[in-house]
Amino acid sequence: MKGKTTIILRNVETGKTRVYEDENLITNALDKLININVAMNYALNSYVLPFATNALGGIMLFDGQLEEDADNIHFPAAAHLVGYAGQDVNTVDKYRGSYNAIESGKTLTGYISVWDFGTGQANGSIKAVARTSAHAGRDPLYWYNAPTAGSTSDGVPNTDQGWRPIRYDGEYVYMLKGNSETHVMRMARAKIPMLRMGVGDFSDVARSMELVASWSTLMTVLTYYNSRADYEKRENGRDLYVYADDVQFYEDGHDGLIYCMAYGMTGLTYCDYFYGITYFTVNYGDGSYDRSETRYLSNYGNYIGQSSRNMLWACRWYGHVHKGILYRISSNRKLIYKIPLNNPASYTPIRIFADDNPDYITNIQFCAAHEGAIYFEVYHYTATGYAYLYGVLYPDGTVVLPDYSYSGTSSNHGGDIKYSGYFWTNDDDLTAWGYYSSNSSGEWFTRMWAANYLGTINNLASEIVKTPAETMKIVYTLTDIDDEEDEGQGDDSGGDEGGGGGA
Repeated sequence: MKGKTTIILRNVETGKTRVYEDENLITNALDKLININVAMNYALNSYVLPFATNALGGIMLFDGQLEEDADNIHFPAAAHLVGYAGQDVNTVDKYRGSYNAIESGKTLTGYISVWDFGTGQANGSIKAVARTSAHAGRDPLYWYNAPTAGSTSDGVPNTDQGWRPIRYDGEYVYMLKGNSETHVMRMARAKIPMLRMGVGDFSDVARSMELVASWSTLMTVLTYYNSRADYEKRENGRDLYVYADDVQFYEDGHDGLIYCMAYGMTGLTYCDYFYGITYFTVNYGDGSYDRSETRYLSNYGNYIGQSSRNMLWACRWYGHVHKGILYRISSNRKLIYKIPLNNPASYTPIRIFADDNPDYITNIQFCAAHEGAIYFEVYHYTATGYAYLYGVLYPDGTVVLPDYSYSGTSSNHGGDIKYSGYFWTNDDDLTAWGYYSSNSSGEWFTRMWAANYLGTINNLASEIVKTPAETMKIVYTLTDIDDEEDEGQGDDSGGDEGGGGGA
């Protein structure tokens, strides 16, 4: 399969037309999707097939070039999202175009997809175009609730339930389970065979749990008395402490460390007030699984304040760690703090909303960041009520917030899949591994996949700058190479012919 992109810009005031044409790279994203399904004994469905309108039924536009590598399949952090579109029509979102069903359709050797962008949509610099799933074409940042969930009940003894995934390295799913009596956290792993474009028959694979590490969950803490300047670490000779027995305290930092984070603790046994962040790390990068000492950060954007009477864990509602950087919601939920854990004094506040804007950040997504791009959820007020929106904070501080309201609520994102502790993702693949248990069926692994992948990569030969005076039509032709060789070139026209710059 190969792809060709034709981009046509028309100035509505002068009638002048610019045309750009380029061919693209097909990535291994489709290979991953097929493998995920068949390896889990789960049939391909309408979220994947047919490719042209489902697995590749969306499009994303970026202001920077993408690495031309077949294994480059993740939503990028170095290039900002400029526009996107799926299989429907949109007239509201300034980023999102509309599918042109009249001009789209099959050819003798493939499929033509056409998208239209109005004068107020996708304006700015465009340097790269990528096909993605139709799901991401509807909302490219609501990505981890990817199309559907398959499951398997093999691998976890019914007598030892409650394990939840923390990371996946492409071969093993690593899981945690705490004990509130012994205050010990255990880590075990189960091997998940994944064959490239092949079938993993789990009926012949014994996926038993292998215990690999354990550590104490004790966390000593600091507390303030009367004033923030006057604090003590001990009271009446006793250490102030809590136990991080819940797996939702823990997050893979994708830097060889698992972070156990506690946010905004108040109401502890021996303290009146508490501000700040307490954490420790577990080193899996060197295979030692050594636990660090408890570490403490002073008040950086405490989300809850003194009113909460419990310990807030790292379920990513309040913070997210990626490669030693902590992203933390401010107390008024208008900013996100970017805090280097090795030098917290150099933190950077990044404003998402003005203080007088009624909208606010509800949580930072738990999903693994793509090299530091952080997803966050927004409670957005409308003329008739409210809506939940998704935004992305890029490493350079740029914020993109499409005006697309997804179904579901802050804690339940469609399909009855709750993200707080149920699904954990990884940077190595498109899969998101999760956990489910019931008295009747035992304990299951469940998996979904990221929907905002790069299915194709088309770096434009020359930069396109779309202005508010222009409309834009994107004609994207997918061609089956074997059919093209047998039958000749099909009808893939979709706009004026032109070179790299057009006229």
